[in-house]
Parts: sequence; structure tokens; C-alpha cells
Amino acid sequence: MATLTSSLSGIRTAALPSAHPMDSSQLFMALLSLVRESDESQNPESHQKIIAVPVLRRLLSAIHFRDAGTLKHSRRVGLISVGIAGRLGWEENDLRIIEIAALMHDIGKIGIPDHILRKPGKLSPDEAEYIAMHHRVGLALLQACRIHPSVTEIVAQSHGVDEEHLNGRHPLSLGARILAVADAYDSLTTRQCYRAPYDRWEALQILEEQCGKQFDRNVVAALGRWLDGPDAAALADERAAEVSIQVNAPVDSETRLNATQLCQIVNHLYLLENLYDAFYVVDANRRIAIWSSGAATIFNRSAQDALGKKWNRHLLVKSAANTDPLETVFMTGQPVCHLMTLQDSNESYVDVDVQSIPIQDSENQVVGVVELVCNCKESKRHRGQFRSLQMAATRDPLTGVLNRGELERRMSEVYEEWNTQTKGPFSVVFMDLDHFKSINDRLSHAVGDRVLVECSRLLQDELYSGELIGRYGGEEFVVVCPETSAGAAMERAERLRRTLSSTRFAERDDLRVTASFGIAEVTPGESLESVVTRADHALYEAKRQGRNRSCISNDGDQKSHDRSRKASRVEMVHTATILTYVAEEMLQLKLTGFIEGHKAKILSVAPQELVLQMGSGGLFSSLTRSTADRLPVKMTLEIHDAPPDPNLKTDKRLMLKVTIEPAGRCNDQELLRLRGNQIVDQLKSHIMSN
Repeated sequence: MATLTSSLSGIRTAALPSAHPMDSSQLFMALLSLVRESDESQNPESHQKIIAVPVLRRLLSAIHFRDAGTLKHSRRVGLISVGIAGRLGWEENDLRIIEIAALMHDIGKIGIPDHILRKPGKLSPDEAEYIAMHHRVGLALLQACRIHPSVTEIVAQSHGVDEEHLNGRHPLSLGARILAVADAYDSLTTRQCYRAPYDRWEALQILEEQCGKQFDRNVVAALGRWLDGPDAAALADERAAEVSIQVNAPVDSETRLNATQLCQIVNHLYLLENLYDAFYVVDANRRIAIWSSGAATIFNRSAQDALGKKWNRHLLVKSAANTDPLETVFMTGQPVCHLMTLQDSNESYVDVDVQSIPIQDSENQVVGVVELVCNCKESKRHRGQFRSLQMAATRDPLTGVLNRGELERRMSEVYEEWNTQTKGPFSVVFMDLDHFKSINDRLSHAVGDRVLVECSRLLQDELYSGELIGRYGGEEFVVVCPETSAGAAMERAERLRRTLSSTRFAERDDLRVTASFGIAEVTPGESLESVVTRADHALYEAKRQGRNRSCISNDGDQKSHDRSRKASRVEMVHTATILTYVAEEMLQLKLTGFIEGHKAKILSVAPQELVLQMGSGGLFSSLTRSTADRLPVKMTLEIHDAPPDPNLKTDKRLMLKVTIEPAGRCNDQELLRLRGNQIVDQLKSHIMSN
């Protein structure tokens, strides 16, 4: 680290004392110079591959110059993160990665003004979004510093940036969960300008209350164990902190110059993040040097996959013009505006505006090109509301675990991953609290709610971070165990069952909670619906045998289930016939109105046959225990000429044969009859109406 001054000498060509602060080309030139410096400073030794030490010192000094309190916070978060990771068994190189991520997690704050950074009160929604935007800007800065991709990923996910842009398609990495807990703990135990610090026990209690909603319960538990050890004493050693900061992040005239430059870069990047959907920088060697989080989203290509790649327009779109506008800018040195056609997630095409801007050095040589992408048909406002809306859409509001819809989506991802990759089988566990209705009836619904909340926390305590926990409904929960055999899942279910029966719930001595479990392991060639249904059958078998026990479904159960399902499908059919004098052309219009009015899904259409799905389907539709009007069914409608009636002298009649079957499993013939009559009556009413 003694070579800090010499390592910065090459960057002076990018210093901006003579350039206008809003000179975009010079600001991007400074960013490219930072990329070049970071590449040249890389050391082949393993510990240097994470980030070049001179670059790390430069960034730490910039944070120190901006706000010494922020750097002290980052140092403490680093100590806590390494302590937690050590308790979780991380290796030395991984510990170094989490340490660097902790030191860099607030790098974006170097561009935030004092009246927001040091506000003596709660941030407004706009101020909070302003800070969140600077976290995204910080990621671009870390990219330019050629920091290890794992560090950038941890920082992005811990701030919710990666989760926002990927719409929660991938779970947070363990490193991000560690950093989030460490950051929150230090913030809680540090005096803020708007509140006194919490003590250790109060802070841990707050974190535990948010487990399952915001924090990983296993990580919080590891934090508690680390705080009980001797290494935690370093958090209170202010003298050691001062010495470490002065040695590794000094503030001198060189620091002030570099910090000024970095602040200008950060503020410029903030404008780009705020105004454009995506941006990226290509250097003179036609390599991608910067790849924004927005670019990762709209082009479905992560920064790790894009950075360093040889530029080709086909990296972004399937078809492109023969002459690439970016190459035109390299040759002419003039900016160019053009359109680019993208395919969105719904497989529809969207035109976006692209501005290609040259990056020129002091001799007006083009050393890079930045492209700014903007969808002018959509506004970027209200992005700050996304995270809370996403949580509301995917989490059960009472317990904080996955709700039924999100559980179905995530389970489908696990199934697809197992079905397309060489991974071990997964298991599904259904859990149902025994005699839960009596708790509500005897002790009140408030006590019942407390039992559900405490039960969900216990589930998260006892299970592993990679497992999915969701509330199916009422007192039923579903656990998905990736790469877990039925035998291993059975052991976990038994451990949960024993823990539940020995736990005191709702602080009541007159309450004993037990549960029944059903387990099924996916088998080759089996559908996801089948394994879920087998787990559900196993749960009912556990309840039939007396409750407070676990039952496992085997291959024989699957074959038996498949046979019984085929047999039950033959029996579970409701039929009806409708005679109408409506002309065939008018009947088509009326059926169209019926489909739209009842939000039915068209499964197939033939000249004389129409197949619809009425009611919501989905993975759990086969398990729905609901009233008739919500039972999902498949309706087949056959249209024929009615046989002539010699007693009637009328125009030709049409005969509609209606066949209604359950869209999933339904063993209640009476429920299907009620649902079938309801649909037939509604169809008759719609056809006969004027």
C-alpha cells in the first residue's frame, strides 16, 4: 500500500481542473482512465485479484474525505461480516471478498450532499430514492475499478438493486444476506443524529423480529454467536479504528484531487441512471468496460457476463444493421442517434432510442464510446415504490414467508432447474397445524395469529437458507427442499415436529401445538403437480393415522395416485344439454361475450367444439378446498344441430352439449355438481338474453 502516490500519477491526465464540470466526454474519459489504471494495477497474486490495493486505498480515502463516519461504519460492518462468515465456515478468500464488499457497500455516498447524508430525521421517500440511486451509481464505479464480480454482486443484492432489476428471480446470495445483517446491526448500535443507539440485545431482538421478512434467521443467529466471542471486542476499539483509517485511507492533497474527480464522476453517473434505462461504455479495443444495472435488465445479460466481452451489436439484439452506429462514432468522432428494436419478456417488440457519444482524449482521439438507451414511451418515476410493492405481492402479510402465488412460481423454478440440469432430486413437505380451529375458538383469533407467526419463525430457524418456505393457506405451510431426498426431508420434518410439540407458543402454558407432515420426493418423469399432490396425500394420511406424525409418499403411491386419478377423472364429470333457437352467427357473438365476462381461458377451438377453463388454475388449483363458485373447471362445449321435433313448427334449433370436469383434483362430486349447474345456468342466461 506504500505505492499509493505513485499509482495515482498516471491518472493525472484525467484530472479536470481545466475542463468544464459538465463536459461529458472528459467525465467519461476519467472513468475510462480509472478502468485502465485498475487493469494496470492488478497483481497476479490471489488476494490481489479481488481489487488492486492502490485502487482500494484511493476509494477508501475518497470515502474518508467525504465523511469519516461513513468509513468507520464501513470498517465495523467489515469486521462484523467477516465474523459472521467465519462462524458459517467460509474460506480465507471468501472472507476477503465479504470484507471488501463491506468496505465498499456505501461507496455511492461520496456523491450525496450533506443535507441528505446527515439529515437529523427520517428521510422522505424522494430522499431515500436519491440514496438508492447512488447505490446503483456506486456499482458502476466498482465496475470501473475492476473489482471482483462477487463483490459487486454482494453489494448490489444487499442494497436490493439486483433483486429489483431481476424481479426476485434468483434468491439473494449468502454474502448479500450477511452484509445486510451486518449493516443493519451496526446502524442500530451506532448513535444517529435522530436517535440514541440501541444496545446489543435490543438490536438483536429487532433483527430477529424481521427474520423471514428482511433478514436471514441463520445469519442473525451466527451474528449472535460471534458477538459472544472475543473477536467482537474490536468493534469498541476506537483507537485501533483511527490508526487503521489513517494508515490505509489518508486524506492529503492527492486525496482531495482524486475525491473531487470521483464526486464529479459519481454525479454524472447519477444523471445517467436517473434519465436513461441503460448505458454502457465500449473502450478503444472494442471491449465492454462499463455495463449498468439497467443494461443487465433490458438486455438480460449480467455485468459479469458482459464486462470484458468483445463488442458486437448481436450481444444486445438478434438482428442488426450491417453498419453499426457505434463503429460510425469511432470513425467520425461525431455523436449519433438511432433506434434499436428489443424483445421484452412477453416476446413483443419495443423500439428504444439510443444515443452514441464519443469519448475523446486531450488530442481529440476517440478512445471509447458510451451508448445511452431510453424508452421514451415509459417514465422512470416511482421506481422507489417497487421494492415495497414486490414484497406485498410475494409475501404472506401475517407471517412474512412466501405467499401461495410466489411459492408456486419459485417451486416451478426449482422443478425446471431439476428437470433441465444434472442436479439431485428435490422434496416437498406439507405441514398442517393440528386442531388449529380449536385454538381460534377457545383462545381467540389473536392468539391463533401469534401461533402462526411464531410457527413460521420456528420453521425458518430450523431449516436451511436454501429452502423455500411458503404459507399455503390457513394453518398449512409448504417447504421445498432442493437437492434433498425424501429420507433427508423426513428427518427434517421429524425434527420440526418434535420442536413444535416442545415449544411454548404465545407465552401460554395452556397451549400445546402439534403438526402433521406429508413428504414426497420428485421422481424421473414426474410432473410438478404430481409430486405436490403426493405430498398432500401423505399429509392426509398422517392426519388419518392420528395426527402429530410424519408420513412419506413412495413410488408406489405415485403409481397408485396416477391410476386413481385417471379413474376419478372418468367419474368426476358433469354434463348438461342446452337447446336454443339462436342463430349460429349470433351464438358465436354471445359465447364471446360469455368468455370475456367470466374471464375464461380458451384452451382450444374447433369448428363445432370449444374448450374453456373457468376459474384460476395453477399448481395448487388441484388442492383447492373452496366453495363451488371458486372451483377451477374445464368446460367442453359441443355445438350440433338439434334433432327435429315433429310437434314444433319452428326454425332450426341448435343443441349445445356441455361437459364440465375439474381442472385439478376434486374428490367432491356434490361440489362439482353445484359448480356445473352454476356454470350451465350462467351460460343459459347469457345465450337467452337479448
